[in-house]
Amino acid sequence: MAKTFWMRTALLVVVLLNAPSVVYPGEVIKFTLFDGETVEGKLSLPPTAAKIQEIVIFVHGTGPATYDNHRKFGQLEFNYLDYFADEFNRRGIAFFTYNKRGVTRGETPPSFEKIDRDKYRKVVPSVEVRDIAAYISTLRRDKRLRNAKVILLGWSEGTTLASLAAQDKTNRVSALFLNGYLNDNLADVIKWQNNGGSSMVNLRAAFDTDKDGAISRAEYESTEKNPAAFRTGAMQNTKFEQLDLDKDASITTADFAALLKPRYDAIFAAIERGDDDWIWNNYFHVSTAWLKEHFALEANKDRLLRLKLPIYIFHGTADANTPVEGVYDLRKRFDRAGKKNLHEYIFAGHNHDLNFVDWVLRKEMPDGIRKMFETAEALNK
Repeated sequence: MAKTFWMRTALLVVVLLNAPSVVYPGEVIKFTLFDGETVEGKLSLPPTAAKIQEIVIFVHGTGPATYDNHRKFGQLEFNYLDYFADEFNRRGIAFFTYNKRGVTRGETPPSFEKIDRDKYRKVVPSVEVRDIAAYISTLRRDKRLRNAKVILLGWSEGTTLASLAAQDKTNRVSALFLNGYLNDNLADVIKWQNNGGSSMVNLRAAFDTDKDGAISRAEYESTEKNPAAFRTGAMQNTKFEQLDLDKDASITTADFAALLKPRYDAIFAAIERGDDDWIWNNYFHVSTAWLKEHFALEANKDRLLRLKLPIYIFHGTADANTPVEGVYDLRKRFDRAGKKNLHEYIFAGHNHDLNFVDWVLRKEMPDGIRKMFETAEALNK
């Protein structure tokens, strides 16, 4: 629910701007993966290609993805990943991204993806990590990248895939950048998203003026500009009584847990019976095999403690997909273990995309994304 509200608001305003032009055009490369499957990736190089010391590899989050993630909202068309390629290149850093298996660039908005579901069914964590290894080894053979350090930039699910790839020492990953960080196992995250935790992140930001974790009738029905706009827009004028299910005079996580329980139960029932079509049509464009393999994985909060390379986390307090509390928990774990290789940056009011849409809308880079680029640039010296 919270994600739907945010997306609806974003789509209403994103049409107001013109798409940016690509400053540094990329090279499209065909890769042959371990099982003979072929995919395309896009390598974007800075003007000083003879002196490249660092390459950032973008590791996608959940769902189908292409090497540019072309999008259209209203009259605006843009390549999401061109924003990152251009900025990294401007700072002298190479940037690489790729099509997921079974996914190619399409002609149909808003996502411009063509998906071969038979091939895409192979997109599960263990396979994706081997694919990342193939990209790394192939790119290392490019003489322009011979001396480049490899940084994996994982977003959301990509934070798990990146850490899995980094723990394989043959990949020789120099650093991890983890955005929209996934601390827990995916099963726990899905539970949090569907037990009220995710919904309340957005609602507390809009209505919880006294910061007590609950929303009173007075807070919800406030005529102040911001809560009133959220109530009439994203909340579609939903009445207080419709949300206060337990009738305790406040909207809490428990209310949304009750609201979302039927959906949560339906998701796990579909996983249990292996109903890929239900998941595809009613949840995410993933398979039940993908979900089950994720559920069996060790969580980042345990895996990352074994890594010795520098780990940088960029996360927003308003992230309704992966809770910021996971970053606080990881910091405590690293402190208890006496490890010094974790560097976390928390940004007030930043969402799961670190407010990327603000970059498109206002042509102003959000603080969280700027810090990521500055960190990469500092490592490049």
